[in-house]
Amino acid sequence: MLEGESSPVSSAVVQAWLDLVYSRVDGTRQQPQFASLSEAARALLLFADAAGTCSPVLQALGEGLSSQPGLTLPVEVLALDRGDGGSGGGAVAGPTHLELALSGCIYYLDTEKSLLGAIRIPSGKRILTLAEAEPAGGRLGSVCSALAAALERWLYLAGRLGLVPLARLLLQFYKTQLVARLLSLFATSSAAVFSRRVLECMPRELLVEGFLLGCMNDPRVGRVDILKDTALRVCTASPEAAAWFEATPDTHATTTPSPYKNTLRIGSLSGTMGMRIEGMAVEEQRWVVQEVLRQLDKDEQR
Repeated sequence: MLEGESSPVSSAVVQAWLDLVYSRVDGTRQQPQFASLSEAARALLLFADAAGTCSPVLQALGEGLSSQPGLTLPVEVLALDRGDGGSGGGAVAGPTHLELALSGCIYYLDTEKSLLGAIRIPSGKRILTLAEAEPAGGRLGSVCSALAAALERWLYLAGRLGLVPLARLLLQFYKTQLVARLLSLFATSSAAVFSRRVLECMPRELLVEGFLLGCMNDPRVGRVDILKDTALRVCTASPEAAAWFEATPDTHATTTPSPYKNTLRIGSLSGTMGMRIEGMAVEEQRWVVQEVLRQLDKDEQR
């Protein structure tokens, strides 16, 4: 039986594991491919680990997952049945199944319009993902906690099995969603993602990177505020910024003065802006991270 399961491993999981192992020596077998971090993918990883599968094979499976174009994270969202007249005492209704793209999308929760939307990167195309008839719709109220639980579960598994590329993809998904700030699906649920078991199992390489980049990019050091009612000349230097403002990458634009501090407005769209006097350039930061990791590896080899 696999971790968290009460029934024996299915024959489909065993067959997928055999295909995984023998695909390295038998050209007639193919490594299993998954378009989603589904229960089937999770079961295969758990079985491969329990069966003592060698590291190269396990790593190949993890790399295959992380490099899969359009890979999605499944999220099961439960909703309260409002048959009680909306008093909040209804039973849990059937779940709504969402497949959230792990790259290429910024998701946002608009409670005023009662919808969950997505912004394509870098085109900026808006896509309706989920809508509710009521402002306090039961499903929308559960999306954030359900997503945090799903991401935590996979971060823990990827970390425990040492699947660095997969863990990195999951972390990049989290970072990308923060672009939406107050509309972000992680605006109130970040702490639930980084549980004790996730942090304890996080690959050392990613912990070191995170710590060093946090030291070199502390937003409280060298902070500069944009005053309200100020127009600026800006460039959408990242794909995420371009998508948020429905512009092409590297678009030059003059912002519309905003009545709020630290807010950029381009046309009818607004975004919160954080500025600081830059210390080390991105290339320098990358070199520092690589050098520290190299030193750690050298020390371990002694």
